[in-house]
Amino acid sequence: MLRCEHLSRAYRRGGGEAGEVEALRDVSLHIREGEYVAVVGPSGSGKSTLMNILGCLDRPDSGVYCLHGRDVSRLEGSELARVRGEEIGFVFQGFQLLPRLTAEENVALPLLLQGVPARERLDRARALLTQVGLGHRLRHCPAELSGGQQQRVAVARALVRSPAVLLADEPTGNLDAEATGEVLSLLERLHDRGRTIVLITHDEAVARCAERRICISGGRVQP
Repeated sequence: MLRCEHLSRAYRRGGGEAGEVEALRDVSLHIREGEYVAVVGPSGSGKSTLMNILGCLDRPDSGVYCLHGRDVSRLEGSELARVRGEEIGFVFQGFQLLPRLTAEENVALPLLLQGVPARERLDRARALLTQVGLGHRLRHCPAELSGGQQQRVAVARALVRSPAVLLADEPTGNLDAEATGEVLSLLERLHDRGRTIVLITHDEAVARCAERRICISGGRVQP
């Protein structure tokens, strides 16, 4: 499903320093449909840059990134945004929920932006919230939910457009041990149902929950 061949990405140094920082160096990897893969590495290893490319938030300087057999590494503007919106579901460390909206309204929001009728988008949001164990919290706002519940709302929102892949960036980074277990159990259940999941983490214990690990250090995939 996802294929990267010889990806490289460099950024200019900040603060007036000359030169560039090589964030990725000749990275190649394949992720099959239905796999649950953890990309693991310490801070500064290049995993966030890789995530941005996999999520179509950034483009490589060189190399090829194919999603479902299509080279998306050179797409720009609205075309890249369309692929990102239709093919990839994002779960972030900080939840990114709108505080004044209820759980069902937060989950339905991406469908509102697509022009889906109100009844259909709320039906789909409620079904997904029930699937992640929050059918009894539909009309609760984020402040009325625990951290683990907020992250489960975020997972439901990421799934509402039926993306090809779920990209989870440090999804347990702000959670306590109990909530971490809830979210990891949810990801495992989604994988058991055939969902393709890419989990970005620095935590080896979290990475062990995936069926395969890709280790990255110094901008390179390690053997």
